[in-house]
Amino acid sequence: MKIPNIIKNKTDSLFKLKNGVLFYNDMPYSGIVKEFYNDEKSKSTSEYYQGKREGKYFGFYPNQQKWFERFYAKGLKVKIHKGWFLNGQQMFEYQFNKKGVYNGFVKDWHNNGQLAKYFNFVDGKENGSQKMWKPTGKIRANFYTVNGERHGLIGLKNCVSVINKEQN
Repeated sequence: MKIPNIIKNKTDSLFKLKNGVLFYNDMPYSGIVKEFYNDEKSKSTSEYYQGKREGKYFGFYPNQQKWFERFYAKGLKVKIHKGWFLNGQQMFEYQFNKKGVYNGFVKDWHNNGQLAKYFNFVDGKENGSQKMWKPTGKIRANFYTVNGERHGLIGLKNCVSVINKEQN
């Protein structure tokens, strides 16, 4: 399939989103949709085929530095998605399978460059080692997920034990 080289502005009033399908003038849209900042610099570019995202979806900061890159097939997230903070540090990196669900690692970073999260997935479900860190680098969660059950330090707030003392 080939995405037609038709470019439309996202703010065009003829666009309508219905049940996850993008229509233009009541027809499923095939082409490129661009979004712009007030100064007319590019904010995002997304490709569509028959009303579904297909191919590249890129976002840009006002200075035109890349903000994110995502990929789609028949409206589903596929391949590796990446994002960056304005300071250039990586923000996220996610792996998707052809079914549009996490498959592989899912990583998030704090804007200081410290890894915030490293989770592992198989067909959309947590599987294996899962870790989270505070911006300081201190571990926040460190656990394994086996058959949907988490084992280890899951990073939830500590409960405070209350001990009743007998009053004399």
